[in-house]
Amino acid sequence: MRRLLPIAALAVVLTTGTAGMAGCTPKDGPTGSGPTGSTAPTTSAGTGSGTVGSPKTTAAQPPEDGGTWKVRYDFAVPSNRITVTNRALVPLPYLAEIHTGDHSNENPGYGRISFYFRGGMPSYNFNYAAEVLSEGRGDAIRLEGNAFLRIQFTNARQHDDAGKDTLKVKPNTHIGYHNLVSYGFGGDFEGYVTYGLGIQVAANSDLVLQIRVGELTKKPDGKGGFFYVVAFDVKNG
Repeated sequence: MRRLLPIAALAVVLTTGTAGMAGCTPKDGPTGSGPTGSTAPTTSAGTGSGTVGSPKTTAAQPPEDGGTWKVRYDFAVPSNRITVTNRALVPLPYLAEIHTGDHSNENPGYGRISFYFRGGMPSYNFNYAAEVLSEGRGDAIRLEGNAFLRIQFTNARQHDDAGKDTLKVKPNTHIGYHNLVSYGFGGDFEGYVTYGLGIQVAANSDLVLQIRVGELTKKPDGKGGFFYVVAFDVKNG
């Protein structure tokens, strides 16, 4: 954990790091939405510093073996908006699955949520926020926990050409790990897909947990196709 320091906000574009590969212990729930609980009292996200250039990487665990794994943001506190840019594609990549995995026995321990896209790797940005707002409407997403990470995929979608939802596999919104406790959908609007993570930290504190982000390119789907995975790790505190 670390405390957030009040400095000017900054958007940061990251370059690629690399890391080793190993297995993952998933905790994938059934398809469909579960109870999200109520919006917890929020903590101030602050404006701590981001990471510039090629970050020092650790032995991150990809969601599963197969494909090429890269760490794009090593364990740090994204109190500023962090932007990761990948090549824009047409048609836009679409979100197909969401998976979670508990890595409490790793050193360091962490909880993971992974977003599986088809058609390519989207760009995205993320940061701690006092609340996570939905696309288009600006309503607060209901999340468990008392610290919140906003994730926005850009040049991406969660619908097909007929307007139907492309997300076919997802866990219950109550994750229930040591610190990563929930997630919520914030909308799919004009090339932007937003999610929020609910994170549990010490009550009545301004402490937040470190986040790591990795990409798994061309993960075989077992059917002759590929997934493009963006994995968010919340370091246990």
